[in-house]
Amino acid sequence: MIFSSIPNLLTVFRFFLVYPIVISILEENFHLTLFFFFLAGISDFLDGFLARKFSWESKFGKVFDPISDKVLVIATLISLSLIGEINIYLTVFLLSRDLFIIVGVILSSLLLENYEIKPTFSGKFSSFVLMTFLGFVIIEITFDFVPVGFLNFLMVALLFTSIYSVIEYLIYPGRKVISQIFF
Repeated sequence: MIFSSIPNLLTVFRFFLVYPIVISILEENFHLTLFFFFLAGISDFLDGFLARKFSWESKFGKVFDPISDKVLVIATLISLSLIGEINIYLTVFLLSRDLFIIVGVILSSLLLENYEIKPTFSGKFSSFVLMTFLGFVIIEITFDFVPVGFLNFLMVALLFTSIYSVIEYLIYPGRKVISQIFF
């Protein structure tokens, strides 16, 4: 059925929004950035909702949806850091966390039998907090009315959720991977 491809189309659409988001940030056209980022958020919500509600999940969606999300978040994070709106140390920390988990997933896939890549709740929640943080940073630089205390709260929440997701990954499958490598 043609409608079952709507979630995949929304995922591809979100992926292609990365370029205009990055360009609008670098050109400091934040109203346009906010518009594109909002579209990306709506498409992310809709593709997941439709896929679950109508059982329109696909292998493509299971692989490409998280890739699309990650590319969007990383590109937005780096772009906002390049123009000085997000602290570079926070960006390096978050990128290091993602790199650590990506390497861990690759090693888990190679070293563990029957390892299935599944997002954890802490990873999903950390991604949600990051998207929320990025959205409010964009709103702040667009309209200048988000309280600094609220942005700081989101940043601290982001740090804690990121650290927790790494710890959860280290527990499983991290311990099994380490035992495969060293014992």
